[in-house]
Amino acid sequence: MTVSPRTVRILNFTALAFGIAICGLLIHEIGWDIEPAIRRRNTVLTGLLAVGILATELLRLIGARTERRKWRSRLTFLAIPFIALLEASFSEWLRDIGPQGSLIRASGLLLLAISQLTLVGDTLLRAVRLTSEGRLRKIPPALLVFGTFVLAIFGGAGLLMTPAATTHGIGFLDALFTSTSAVCVTGLATLDTSADFTFTGQAIILGLIQIGGLGVMTLAYFLTLMTGQGIGLRDRALLGEILSESNIHQVGRVVSRIVSITLLSEALGAGLIYLCWRGESTLQRPFWEAAFHSVSAFCNAGFSTLPGGLMHPAAVTDYGAQAVIMILIIMGGLGFVVAGQLHLLILSPAKRMLLQPWAKCRHPRHRVPVHVRLVLITTAALLLGGTLGFALLDPAAEAPAGRIWTALFNSVTARTAGFNVSDMAALPAAAVVLMCFLMIIGGSPGGTAGGVRTTTFALAMLELQRLLRGRCDVHFGGRRIPRAVLDRCHVTLFLSFLWIVVSALAISASQPNMALDDVLFECVSAFATVGLSRGITPELNEFSKLVIILSMLIGRIGILTFALTLAGSPRPQHFRYPEARLPLN
Repeated sequence: MTVSPRTVRILNFTALAFGIAICGLLIHEIGWDIEPAIRRRNTVLTGLLAVGILATELLRLIGARTERRKWRSRLTFLAIPFIALLEASFSEWLRDIGPQGSLIRASGLLLLAISQLTLVGDTLLRAVRLTSEGRLRKIPPALLVFGTFVLAIFGGAGLLMTPAATTHGIGFLDALFTSTSAVCVTGLATLDTSADFTFTGQAIILGLIQIGGLGVMTLAYFLTLMTGQGIGLRDRALLGEILSESNIHQVGRVVSRIVSITLLSEALGAGLIYLCWRGESTLQRPFWEAAFHSVSAFCNAGFSTLPGGLMHPAAVTDYGAQAVIMILIIMGGLGFVVAGQLHLLILSPAKRMLLQPWAKCRHPRHRVPVHVRLVLITTAALLLGGTLGFALLDPAAEAPAGRIWTALFNSVTARTAGFNVSDMAALPAAAVVLMCFLMIIGGSPGGTAGGVRTTTFALAMLELQRLLRGRCDVHFGGRRIPRAVLDRCHVTLFLSFLWIVVSALAISASQPNMALDDVLFECVSAFATVGLSRGITPELNEFSKLVIILSMLIGRIGILTFALTLAGSPRPQHFRYPEARLPLN
């Protein structure tokens, strides 16, 4: 039995319609307080949608020419609506077993929504296939990344405006600001996350942080891998360009490694933070607080569900939890490629020491890639230099040990994390300048951090060294850096400083009563997706909020990516003009 292409398209559109209905029901269940009659109706609809999805997927599976070995991978996709159907059938009994009835009630819809998110992700990944049919021109990866972030931001803003997400309601601009800050893993907030958002609202923010930290396209592709759906070479090439992976056959492994490192690090961090906070009487939900801060730290978001953030009495003196948070911040800011190489750097010497006495030949050394070496050296130098600088410039801490610890935490959190254990408004002017310098540099490429990236800063320093020594090329680690990479580095630095200056001027003109140093600090923090503030975020007017929103979005996707999105497709140039010498001094 074979199914015609027209029937396959009908089944795909039917499944997409089911997915839209499921997402609508899920939003209704989570965002509103539902009466029992409407709840029972939603239960019936859940069961019907589960039956429809099962029937649609069975028809697609039976009618497709699928190899037997691929059937087993599709069973995972079929099991999700089947479990949701069972949940809908026994939901009335499950609601009576405890106070978590609302969570159990939404679990079936959540399973169905996950099953249909794979279809949405598959649609996003295959959008470029319209090119092969001649209907639309190829969508540039920069535009696709920008579009997915915008869709996630507006979707998150809609969820935050639901009645169950906040304690007293929220306006559209504040919802958009919070959603942008979460998706762009910044941490700036016009409202108090601990007081103005309910548990549901905090869970929505946490989900947006996770989406923004990993990336919409990465999550979509990971869902297709988990449910056994195939992906073509064009989609692999697109994701390879987004993830900076030249080997398209390794894209699946790279995505799986990214998600695995993220989830394992966050789970381990949540467990360690919980062990530190479980005895605190001032924390009502220590496990939730630990999980939220673990995800927020690894994604370099800076959001906190504690009143006052990490300056809360339960956290400000808990050095164990602060140490875990710092490690998570550094791991997320290093980049997934570097994090994946760390275990090789650690295991390779251990294997050599263990195997060399018995092996006939020496165990080969692991060669560290140039990118990894550059990131590790630059990160270590910035952390040590920042710690020394804050310890000397900020004498607020009483004891020397406390001063060094606070300086270390400030040096780490300035790398686009946004947590603070000291008052940013009380920092001296010299420490504020150092903080802005570290915030602009940010983290490393391919991770959850923002800023111009450590590699850009390092290459700028190497270029300066080349000019001072009169060399023709920039070298590092026995390799020559291509001129095209250096050109992108220079453009990124110029556009970044230009955007910060323009945004600061715009906010200062709109609100002249604000101090210029506070405005500049806010603009740097927003563009570098740090989330630190000197206390002026709640005082921003509508225009200033829009400027900060745009700064957070541009800082997250990259100023050069944003410029390429506006510029469109490049036009080839078939000629070169003669050189002209211009004086610079």
